[in-house]
Amino acid sequence: MSLLVMLFLSGRVMKDFFRIATVISTVSLAACGPEVATDYQRADAFDAMTEAPPPYIVGPGDDLSVVLPFNPELNYEGPVGPDSTFTMPVAGTVSTAGKTSTQVEEAISQALTDRKIARNPSVSISIRRYAQVIYVGGEVKNPGVLPLQNRMDPLQAVMAAGGALDTARTHSVVIIRRGEDGRPLLRVVDLDELIHTGARAQAVALRPQDTIFVPKTTIAEVDLWVDQYINKTLPFQRGFSYTINNNTNPNPGTTATTTTTP
Repeated sequence: MSLLVMLFLSGRVMKDFFRIATVISTVSLAACGPEVATDYQRADAFDAMTEAPPPYIVGPGDDLSVVLPFNPELNYEGPVGPDSTFTMPVAGTVSTAGKTSTQVEEAISQALTDRKIARNPSVSISIRRYAQVIYVGGEVKNPGVLPLQNRMDPLQAVMAAGGALDTARTHSVVIIRRGEDGRPLLRVVDLDELIHTGARAQAVALRPQDTIFVPKTTIAEVDLWVDQYINKTLPFQRGFSYTINNNTNPNPGTTATTTTTP
C-alpha cells in the first residue's frame, strides 16, 4: 500500500507532506522542554503561581468606579483609556500604567489635593469590568478571546474555553507572551502533570495578552493529513466495483456486477 501511495502522490502533495512533517518536528522540539536551546524559549519570563495572589494591575479598557464617601458629589465612573490614563472631570487625568488599584487611589487623591478640590480626600475605587484578555486557541471546545481573571493559570484558561478536546496534546500546551522588546517568548507547560501531581512549575501565572495554544496530538495530525492528502486526493476509492462476464454466468446475455467495500 505504501508503494501505491507514493506512486499516486503528486509533487504538490509531497511538498505539503514535507511541510507538515517539518511543522510537527518543530512543535515536538518545543515540547521537549527548556533543554532545547532556542532564542525564544524563556522559562524565566513566566512567573510560577505563588501562594499570595499577585496584585492586579489596572489596564486599558477597565471600567473604574471612584467613590469618595465624604465627598459623594465627586463620585465618578469611567473607563481607562488605551494609553493607560484615567480622566475625572474634577481631578483631571491620572496615569494608571503599571499601577495597582491602591496606587491609582493615591494618584487620584493627590490630584484632588493639588487642585484644591478636597483636603485629604478618602478615595476608593473598584473595577466594574475587567477588560484585560487572553487568547485561547487550538484543540479546545470554544477557542477565542477570554477575560483574564486574577490568578488565572493555563489549566483554568483551557477550562474557561470549554475544556480540551480528545485530540489535544495537553502535555505540551504552549504559552506565547510578548517580551519587553516586542519579541514573542514561548513556554511549554504540561497540564497533565499539573492535574495529576499539582506541580507548581506548570501553574504559570498568566498575564494580559497571553496566547495559550493547545496543539493536536501526533495521531490527530497524521489522521488529518491522511484524510486531506490521501482520501481526498488520490484517484482511487475505498469502495470499488468490478464486472464478471464469462460463460459461467447462469443467465447468458447478462452481466453480473459485484461491489466490494473493504
